[in-house]
Formats: sequence, structure tokens, C-alpha cells
Amino acid sequence: MKSNLDKHFKQNTSLEKEGVWFELEGGIKFLVRRFGGANTEVKKAMVKYYKPVAKLIDKNLLGDEKEKSIVSKAFIKACMIDWQGVEIDGEEKPYSFELAVELFERLPELLDTLMDYAQDSENYREDVGN
Repeated sequence: MKSNLDKHFKQNTSLEKEGVWFELEGGIKFLVRRFGGANTEVKKAMVKYYKPVAKLIDKNLLGDEKEKSIVSKAFIKACMIDWQGVEIDGEEKPYSFELAVELFERLPELLDTLMDYAQDSENYREDVGN
């Protein structure tokens, strides 16, 4: 069934799972899966990183820095696939989980930007025409 609402709300589940490129100036790109939607890896990653600290959460003792670290790692695990054009210490580096963790710890605004992009359903919308 096709409705007049499809162009506003129909998601492309393949894009949500396989990712879309987020581009910055200078040829820097990040291949990012959706943070939600059909990307079932999000829930798995959240469980993986939150489970070891569940007792601290229950007692409200986790702390902001630890929580930011957990969310960052869960996002990287579930949503980051690749990057292009990222230079570290003047040398272009291939994507890895470990490098992404280091990079986002140093550049939390970049992490916030990518998370905002990955949470925006419009970036993963199916092209249904007019």
C-alpha cells in the first residue's frame, strides 16, 4: 500500500542497516548507520556497554563522563562503519573502532554531530517520488 504519507515517513531499512555517507569539507566522510530504526545493532551495543555498570546506574552513581564514554562506544560499535579522509598526526588512517574511540574522546563535538545525523530519520528516508 502506498499513501500520501510515504514521502514523509517511509524509511529505507537497507540504508538504516548499511549506512549513508556523512560528508564534511575537505573530502572527509563518515559511513554511518541509523541510530535506531531497523538498525538492531544499537540495542545489542547498548546492552553490551551498559550491562557491566547496571548496579552503578541503579544507585545513580555512574557519573556523566562514564555515561558519555558508554554512549560513545555503543554508537561507534552500532553505527560507525567506515571513514575516508581522516588524518591523525598528519597521516590518513583507516577506520578502526579503537581510533574512533580516541578521536571522539578528543573531539566530542564531532561525535555529537555524527550522532545527531544518525538519529535524523530524514537521512535514511526512502525515495518514493512525488
